[in-house]
Amino acid sequence: MSETRFEDVAAAEGDAVVDPHFAELRSTQLLPTSYMPPTMAGHRTPTMRLVSLILVGIFGLATVLGICLTYGPGY
Repeated sequence: MSETRFEDVAAAEGDAVVDPHFAELRSTQLLPTSYMPPTMAGHRTPTMRLVSLILVGIFGLATVLGICLTYGPGY
C-alpha cells in the first residue's frame, strides 16, 4: 500500500467550495468541563477543587506507599 505525500496532492481550485455536509459533521459543542477542564487560572467550584485535592492526595499516597506503578516495575 503506497502512501500519498502531502507534496503530491494538487492544490484546490480558486472557485472550490466547501462541502455543505462537512459543516454538519463538525460539532459546535465543546467537551464538558468535567472531562477537559480549562488550563487557565480562574474560578473553580468548590466541588471541582475538592475532587482535585482528593485525586492528588490518592496518587501522592500511593506513590509514598510504593504501590504506584507510574514509573514501571522496579526490577
